[in-house]
Amino acid sequence: MTSTTSNQMRTILQALAASVCLAAITLSSPASGSSLTAPFGDKKKSDDASPMVEASKVAPPGTVPIKGGSTRVGSKPKSLEELLQTEAYQGFARTLDGETPQHDVKVPPFHMGKFEVTNEQYLAFVEATGYRPPTHWGETAIFAAQTEFGRQEAEKAKAARDAGERYVRKKWDNGMKKRWWDENWADSEWSIPESLETAPVVFVDFADASAYCEWAGVRIPSEQEWIHSARANKEQWFPWGDEWDAEGRAHTQESRRKKLFNVGSFPGGASPYGVLDQSGSVWEWTTGKYTAYPKFKSNKYKVKKAGGRKETLEPAPRWNANQRVVMGGAFQFGLLAARVTTRRATPRTETTDGLGFRLSASTAPGRDTADAVWRNIIRNSGARKGGETFDTSESVGIDRYSTKSVEGSRPEGYAVIDGYEYAVFVPRNELAQSPGGELNRASRVAPVLFGYFSTTIPFAEPKLDPGNYLVAYRGKGKVISTEEEAVEEEADDAAEEEEAPIEIDDKTPLELLTPEQRLLRQIDLTENLIIFMDAETGEYVASMKTSKAQDQKDNKRTSVAGVSADQKVVWVGATVKEKVQETHDFLTFDAKVRRTAKSRIIPISLRMRVENGAIGSGWRR
Repeated sequence: MTSTTSNQMRTILQALAASVCLAAITLSSPASGSSLTAPFGDKKKSDDASPMVEASKVAPPGTVPIKGGSTRVGSKPKSLEELLQTEAYQGFARTLDGETPQHDVKVPPFHMGKFEVTNEQYLAFVEATGYRPPTHWGETAIFAAQTEFGRQEAEKAKAARDAGERYVRKKWDNGMKKRWWDENWADSEWSIPESLETAPVVFVDFADASAYCEWAGVRIPSEQEWIHSARANKEQWFPWGDEWDAEGRAHTQESRRKKLFNVGSFPGGASPYGVLDQSGSVWEWTTGKYTAYPKFKSNKYKVKKAGGRKETLEPAPRWNANQRVVMGGAFQFGLLAARVTTRRATPRTETTDGLGFRLSASTAPGRDTADAVWRNIIRNSGARKGGETFDTSESVGIDRYSTKSVEGSRPEGYAVIDGYEYAVFVPRNELAQSPGGELNRASRVAPVLFGYFSTTIPFAEPKLDPGNYLVAYRGKGKVISTEEEAVEEEADDAAEEEEAPIEIDDKTPLELLTPEQRLLRQIDLTENLIIFMDAETGEYVASMKTSKAQDQKDNKRTSVAGVSADQKVVWVGATVKEKVQETHDFLTFDAKVRRTAKSRIIPISLRMRVENGAIGSGWRR
């Protein structure tokens, strides 16, 4: 299968959007009429009027919390040599050697899917996004196409024989089957195979698994996370221990059953954290690249052959960073593959009846979506002209999952996600300018990016639809054409404040201007502004005023990051007689940008008004 296109990704990430601010610059609400100005007094209702809950108290649906800590990754050569005394295992020496050397890795806390993603869970994603279903959902249509293909090939062969010519009939292979489904699924009938609603979804490649996770606000686990969730900090072969007995614990080749079980059918195989089906069932995608572990060097293994003969094996793993590590084994494989240390190198486009995935999630709301927006949109944006990078580990956001009810019994902890909402701000990785005059001057050459904002929530002030936005600061004053000119002005800040803004030619049609020129035509150059631009095109979308940028010393890295909510009573109306009180809902995103001197940060605080009622119950922060 081909990778997900940018158009498909925009469908999957339907709403990813905008906004941020500088703590050295105190943001005020936009002055749109008198709606945020209370001429007869106003009052703040509470510091946090929202029913949002702390993310630490609510896990994403269908996941279990995994404590952070050290985990033992890989295997010792001595232990592998013991396994290789079984002659049937010696053909896997190259793969086994790729598990060395054993080493410890610290894994931050995260959430792990208790079960592998099932067909009915994947169906919710397909129905919501219009994404292509797996091939085994369309077997009836595919069989009909295969039959017609065979008939046509037979006719071509007969026609060639009648003409005294030779014709080599084409074969309907798995590649042709997959290509046909990619091209024709939208016009074909398909459905989940009977009785497989809660069996693991299969025939999904790495892009398919990634697309589902991005839609659901989660991600594919890393290799280290997968191992940690399977055996914690222990050194055991399997989630349940070291016993090489899968009966009642796992679906492997030893089970002699060729049809997948429903997830959760083997509670005896639970990991120390309660994660199920990590041995056998289906191979599971991870984000790990098939490369050598740190300090790897190929080992030699002395093994016994038939008749007591001894031999030394010198395997050399075939590393390939374009391939991904899949883990856990599958029902077609034996217990050797089902060990939690097994690393199987797999092309990202591979799809089989024994390859699926499970989800994982970061502990911070919106962070996995922030990562996806960076990978799929911001990183490739032509509007990121300075090559700025952004620190998703410092993202702040809120999110909310919705789930659907399903008929029939399901295992405890199982859930079908059918929607994900969020708003998240990601600060810039580093900022060279100090707040105040230096930042102002740089911003008048070109607005200085502070971060990017992504949201499914519509904002009222500034007016932002769900989407993705680059967020920048622009200090008031005339346009400065070059950095050199900015340096020349550095000695005379007072005079700078009195200069009139440059006059922007308002006769040229906007469509003939560059995005940068259009932006200057649409903003007020006499105000300090936070500007929101379309993340892909750089086009101006909205702005909000800030107070005067004052010079301040950088703060130590002690600022509080997070999202808070409050309400404010305001007076609206054109005249005193017409004015009435309204209660408006606000979200404040508090984040921090590192200065180039990494021990210092610039706090960022952006208070934005959301559409009333947008922040209801079920939100995590």
